[in-house]
Amino acid sequence: MRNMTNAQEPQISKDDPRYGYAVVTSALHPLIAEASNHLDRPTPCSEFNVRDLLNHVVMVQQRGAAIGEGRHWSEAQDPGLASGWSEAFQAASHDVQKAWTDDSRLSAMVEVPWGELPGAGLLATYTAELAVHGWDLATATDQPFVIDDEHLVGALQAAKFIPAEGRETPEMPFDPVVDPGEDAPTLLKIAGWLGRKVV
Repeated sequence: MRNMTNAQEPQISKDDPRYGYAVVTSALHPLIAEASNHLDRPTPCSEFNVRDLLNHVVMVQQRGAAIGEGRHWSEAQDPGLASGWSEAFQAASHDVQKAWTDDSRLSAMVEVPWGELPGAGLLATYTAELAVHGWDLATATDQPFVIDDEHLVGALQAAKFIPAEGRETPEMPFDPVVDPGEDAPTLLKIAGWLGRKVV
């Protein structure tokens, strides 16, 4: 994943899944810092309070780095942090950037907890997950969180690989789909598909 803040570095296309992933990561980081002041609040993700969700998003980012480096996803587990989530997330984000710099990683098949898929699909899936958890944290802690639709097109497509039927089972622990409407922001469409009460 090339550095998008340095004009001397080559730029990646907005169609590249690494771009949307980086945009969501950058938007999520300041939320994490503020959310650390509200650890016991519930979140729209019913299984997590804010503290639990902060540990989860750190794990997701660490897992994205591990997979990009060719390591097994299981090497990244819930870190169980009592503080320092912002710093841990930032460090993991840097590791993700380095791990996915090689373009060939996008077409390489990678193992994830639910099977195998190309690296590009993994990044789109984790973009959707981090975006929704950003929405969760923002909602729980009364913060703004906006991602332009153009950065989430692939993430929405990835989210919709989760079927609408057969939910609320141990194998697919998602609440029923909530449709925010055709004109809703893509972030809300993803959140609704993953069962958040966006309306």
